[in-house]
Formats: sequence, structure tokens, C-alpha cells
Amino acid sequence: MRTRLWIVAVAALAMMACGDDDSGNGGDSGNDWNTADATSSSDAGGTSDTQPPPSDTSSGGGWDTASADTAASSDAASSDTAGPDPGTPPPNTQVNLGGAQDFGFFRAVVESGQVPNPEDMDAGGFFAEHHTPLPDPVCGEKICLQAMLGQMGNLMTGANCTLIQVGLNSTTVVDPNDRPPLNLVVVVDLSGSMNNGNKIDFVRDGLHKLVNELSDVDHLSIVTYATTVDVPFDMQAVKNNRNELHDLVSSLSTGGSTNLHDGLEEGFQVAMDAYDSGRQNRVILLSDGVPTVGITNTDEILEMSAGYNSDGIGLTTVGLGTDFSVDVMRGLAEQADGNFYFLENSAAVDEVFTEELAYFTVPVAFDVRLDVHAGNHYTFGAAHGSHLFKTNEEGGTLSVPSVFLAHRLAHDDVTDGDGRRGGGSALLLELMPMADDGSNLTVGHVATVSLEFREPGSNEIVTEEITIDYPRAPWETLVTGFFDNAIVTKSFVMLNIYASLEEACRLHHDGQPLEAMNLLLRVIAAASDYEDDANDGEGDIDIQLDIELMEDLVGVIEDVSGINEEPEPIIPEDPWPND
Repeated sequence: MRTRLWIVAVAALAMMACGDDDSGNGGDSGNDWNTADATSSSDAGGTSDTQPPPSDTSSGGGWDTASADTAASSDAASSDTAGPDPGTPPPNTQVNLGGAQDFGFFRAVVESGQVPNPEDMDAGGFFAEHHTPLPDPVCGEKICLQAMLGQMGNLMTGANCTLIQVGLNSTTVVDPNDRPPLNLVVVVDLSGSMNNGNKIDFVRDGLHKLVNELSDVDHLSIVTYATTVDVPFDMQAVKNNRNELHDLVSSLSTGGSTNLHDGLEEGFQVAMDAYDSGRQNRVILLSDGVPTVGITNTDEILEMSAGYNSDGIGLTTVGLGTDFSVDVMRGLAEQADGNFYFLENSAAVDEVFTEELAYFTVPVAFDVRLDVHAGNHYTFGAAHGSHLFKTNEEGGTLSVPSVFLAHRLAHDDVTDGDGRRGGGSALLLELMPMADDGSNLTVGHVATVSLEFREPGSNEIVTEEITIDYPRAPWETLVTGFFDNAIVTKSFVMLNIYASLEEACRLHHDGQPLEAMNLLLRVIAAASDYEDDANDGEGDIDIQLDIELMEDLVGVIEDVSGINEEPEPIIPEDPWPND
């Protein structure tokens, strides 16, 4: 067991999503957004326990793993390694928990001049567009658990917010040119609406890139659906068939309704018929609309897909336009331990069908389970970052059939079109300290976080556990904030921005557009001040682009609502007075 006792706070912005109650549960709820410089220490030692192994259902190969004492290239996409060097940190590749991988749908709605509905937003997709580097993975296993603590009054009311950031990373070094072979089925929506807004052009462009990216040993099938379903290219090797595939992609034409259920089921059946335990067997579904013919009930579609997923067929979903069912596409991907993407522009096409291809098809671990147990003087609030997290009285559990590696290396690792997919998963957990009960506590036990998983090709269950403590009484909230490191600082800002976008959309749809604008303007000021000093004064592209999105939303709310009133002054004028 690893125990981390966080010693002193570092500066950070408060999270708005955490506890919007004025009471602060007995803590100091002052709205003084001061910052303080400090350091922290931790014990990185640990042991692993094992449990009786389950049956081995893994298939295909996996990535190579570099040992913790092996030096690696600074480019995580390279498989070259140097000799042992104790002074060189191990490779550090983030792990992706699946689900939404971008915030493109939200941006597309804003760009169309509309205010998104809060229920269409996805924290996991927003977080996946942010690179928050994790501490080095030194646990000695294929994937390592990271858990970091932050506590401060939130930005809205100053009520206590205790946050745990949970992440997974690996010493695995990825070489996209050396992934296991694929049996891949692409299921393409050719309904009439795909002819609007260049959507069919995006699909053709993406499929051309996909055909070029696949290796000679990969096998591919293409299934199309509109009112009816067709299989214009049966499962066969890509080698010697690239020209035929390119001709087929160029000839795709649209017309008819959206029979998503039957199209997806046919894709699964093609994959099952060609199933090969020595390959990664996967389906990619593309769609721009809600199901309109055949079986259209969301639960029935999800149930059908789940049966094939349990047989070892993974699923990645890709949405286009702003009219598709987010619940269907995201739900299908999440239950299939897959990713959900949105194609908003040509840069997104590049990311999804080239850079992401090698990463979302190869699991790095199976049967992953995260358990969180709150300490005796804390209550569990909420989990942000995965719809699969299930809460209970003590905390909650996240179970994922398999996890994948992320490819983004830094905050400025973006495409020419400002694409930021591949940042990895962040799970942000809110807890609240109980009121002062008279206990003479000097340390608060915040939570225990545990991980278990199974490596591909193995039945052994690997476990790890981290205990997180706060070096003060739980109900004692530092006005200046308390954070383990700059990683948690950025995560607080990130969640604060996401929560402000969500709350602003809710306020607008509740008939309070001016309040929505004032909220966004305050967070814009705070985020801008933070961003000025991020990364030793070089700034942070992730936060820069978030600020631009908030500014765009302010403009849309103003245009849609016709507001002529002056916004409220931002108090305090300098959200980071000590920087």
C-alpha cells in the first residue's frame, strides 16, 4: 500500500463544480482567491497483492512494456530505448478509460449559433482534450494508479471543495507501426442527411485515410446502411485491395432513412464470422442521425450491441453533424470499452482516422476496476469524467472491460486545426468534509483508492492501493488552497471551466442569459490570469482554447438573447492576486 501525506499547499484556482453550498460544511468559505507557493512530499513505495485469477478471455497481441529503469525517447510514439539509467525517468504513457474523446459536438453547436443543452455535454470528452501529465509510473506494473489531492473553496461561493484526481499511466512505449493485426469492420451511415454539411465528404476523406493507414496484414470489411443494409466489401486482407477500396469509398452515395440497428448488427455479424483470437476484432460505426427505421429504441440497440461486446467484439463510434443521438453513440462506445468521437472538421478526420487508429484498437489491460472509499470524516459527492462510475454510500466503483493508451504528449501537442484528442482520461472525484465534531484531529483521512486489472494474455490479477490524507483537520479549509502539484492545479481550472460552460447553458435555457454571461466572464478572467503564468510563463494551449470557447459562448448567448445590459464587474478584479 502506498500512503501519500500531502504536506503543504500550492497555488490553484478553485473548482466551481464542487459544493455550491454557502455553508462550506463548517469550513472557511471566504471568497479570497489568494495563492501560495509551497512544496509537498510523498512515499512512492508499494506492494501488489494477487487474487484468484479469472478465466483468460484476452485476444490478440499488445504493446511492449519498458521496465521502470529503462530510459526512453522523449517521443512516446517511438519504441527505441536506451540502456539502464537510474537517473532517467521511465516512459510515461497515459491510459484512456474509453467513452467520449472530444468536445467537438459542443463546439459545433456553438459555431452554429445555438446554445447547447447541458444534458448533451460530456465531462469525459472535455477532459480528454486536456493534457494533464501524471507523475512517473514507478509501481513496477504494466499500469500504475495515480491519485492526487486538492482542497479549496470553490469559485462560486467559496464552499469547501475537496478533490481527488485519479489517473492511470504506463511504462508501455507505443510504436504505431508495430501494433497487432486487425479484423476491422467499418459500418457507414449513407442516409440522405449525410449529404448535408459536407458530412459524406468527411466520411470519404476519413475512409481514404483509414485505407492508407491500415497495414497489409490487417483485414477490413465495409458495411453500409440507410433504409436497408449492404456489405459492399467482405472481410479480407487490405493487401492487394487498396485500389478497390479507394474506388469503393469514392463511389459512396447517400439516400434513404437511418436503420442504425440493422446496420450495426450486420457489422457485428461480419466481425463474428471472421473472428480471430490472434487479432484485434473491432467495429467502427459512423452516423449523423437518430435511428428512424427498423428498431429505433435506444435500450434495444444498446442491448443488441452488448451481446456482441461480451463475445469480444469492441466498438468505436463516430458522430457527424449536430442531429445524431449523443446518448446512443456515446452509450454504445462506453459499454463496449470503446471510444466515441465527433467529426467537426477535416482536422478531426485526420486525428480519428490516423493518429488515433493505433491507440483505440489495442487494449493495454483488461478487467480494470477502480474502488474509492471515503474517509470517516468525509462524504462522497460526485464523479466527473466517466459515466461508468457507480456511486455508493462509501464512495464508488468504476469497472471497465479494457483500457487503451493515449497518444498526446504535452499541452501544445495539437494538430494544425487545434485538435486535442488523445489527452488521456481524468477522473475527478468530489468529497466534502463533515462539520467539526470536536475531534482533535491534525490529519484527515480523505479516501482510499484501489486498482485491480489483468494484463493481456494473463490470468493474474494485479492490485494497487493508495491512501490519501490531508495534513489538517478535515473541516479546516485553507483560504489559499491546498494542492499536491501543478497537475491538480490545471485539473481544478479544467473542471471549473467545464462546470461554468454547463451552468451557463443551464442558466440560458432557464431564462437567465445575463447571469450566464456574468458567470462565464468571471471564469474567463480567472482562467486567463492562470494561463498567463502556466508552464513557467509559456502559457497553456489547452486553457487558451477553452477561453476562446467560453468567449464564443458568451457571444452566442448575447446574440440569441438580445441582451443590451452591461455585465457585472468581476470581483476580485485580479483572480490570482499573489502571482
